[in-house]
Amino acid sequence: MNLDEQIKVVENVIDDLKGENVVTLNVMKQSDDMEAIIIATGSSIQHVRGIANNVSIEAKRLNMMVLGIEGAEFSEWILVDLGEVIVHIMTEKTREFYKLEKLWSIEEDEG
Repeated sequence: MNLDEQIKVVENVIDDLKGENVVTLNVMKQSDDMEAIIIATGSSIQHVRGIANNVSIEAKRLNMMVLGIEGAEFSEWILVDLGEVIVHIMTEKTREFYKLEKLWSIEEDEG
C-alpha cells in the first residue's frame, strides 16, 4: 500500500468517526523516520480513544504495519505509529497547547 493510500485509509476512519480539524502534513524533508503526520481532534477522551482504536483496527485489517500506540492510558493525546504515517489524535485543549502543526510546518519562503 503506497503512502497516499495509507493516508486515505486513516483520513476515512477519522472522518467516519467524526474526528475534527484533520490536518495531514508531508514531513519527508524534516524526518528520515516518517513521511506524513496526520493530526485530528476528538471531542472527548473517549472519542480520542475510539478514533485511535479504530485507526489501529482498520490498519491491521488492511495489513498495514502498526508499530505502536502511545498515550492510550490517559487518552488526551494518542499517537498511532504506522511506520511511514504517524497519527496524532488529541483533545482540543491538548492540541491547542502543543500546536504540532506549527512545529512540523515548513515556511514556503525558506532559503
